[in-house]
Amino acid sequence: MQEGGVGRGFLGSFAEPIARRLGEVIEGGAGEVAVFDFDNTCIVGDIGELFSHYLIEAMGYRYDLEAFWELVHPEEGRAELRGLSQGLLGVGAEVRGEDPRFESYLAEMGALYGRRLERLGKRACYEWAVRLHVGLTPGEMARFTAEAIEAELGRPLSDEVRRTARGEEVRIARGVRVIAEVRRLMEALSEAGVEVWVVSATNIWTVRVFAELLGVPAERVIGNRVELEGDRLSSRTSPPVLFREGKVEAIEQVIGRQPILAVGDADTDFEMLCHARHALVMDKGDALLRREGPSRGFMMQSRDALSLEAPEVALEMLRRRLGVDDDAKDEVGR
Repeated sequence: MQEGGVGRGFLGSFAEPIARRLGEVIEGGAGEVAVFDFDNTCIVGDIGELFSHYLIEAMGYRYDLEAFWELVHPEEGRAELRGLSQGLLGVGAEVRGEDPRFESYLAEMGALYGRRLERLGKRACYEWAVRLHVGLTPGEMARFTAEAIEAELGRPLSDEVRRTARGEEVRIARGVRVIAEVRRLMEALSEAGVEVWVVSATNIWTVRVFAELLGVPAERVIGNRVELEGDRLSSRTSPPVLFREGKVEAIEQVIGRQPILAVGDADTDFEMLCHARHALVMDKGDALLRREGPSRGFMMQSRDALSLEAPEVALEMLRRRLGVDDDAKDEVGR
């Protein structure tokens, strides 16, 4: 993918037949709805996954709550993880990285999702991951998200590898970038009178913050969520879980209209893509979408042919959102 902006309006580097078809969708789209997956569709990277790693690194999860540990199975290393995390809670953040236990903690906590995935599969993991935020407030979720976005926009796109005592490899795809053509497509749809929505399996509090940087208001974001207990997140899932057909169920419940356009990148978006009148696949090799997409009329756009927006664009929007000027940018979230 190329760094820089889009040179031809929303067309950018879209393949010519796809650009023409998108133009027709936009021209006839007034009063319609378009839905976008978020991670690896609107952006390169997975902010939901990176948010989890940020909470691990910042020790932002509520390790002091029994409700958190009830969500970790003994086979997933609950006793060891609890001992590592609680042993580090009393260590100041400024010196925590020097503690010999911290590296082990990062690797072991980072492996937790993979252990759950191996035990129960992807569907169960999607429902479970949002529950791990038990005890946090929506405001804390938004603040941690802004800090995570700022950190990841400042990183190169690269892999970081950690290894656990069990010999597991924890691979973290670092860095996020907005796909420039997606921003312009969203803008073109909005200018034509199309309501743009984000429908994501990432927790709703995190994806709201990032989607707003692409011009999508919080009330047009659908994400996985849990019920609130007072002003804090509980560990009770608020259905539907946005996994495959759950995305369609959420669209029907919240939006109540068939989308004119759906945009996604993975098998977890398949039913949502089928549900829309037109479907755009950000093709990065998903086997199901490559097998089924062409015969169903999906627009198959190579994601690698599209452009990466300069990270400063989203960073500036993030700082404006937080009311922080350039002189104070190093203080964001502190």
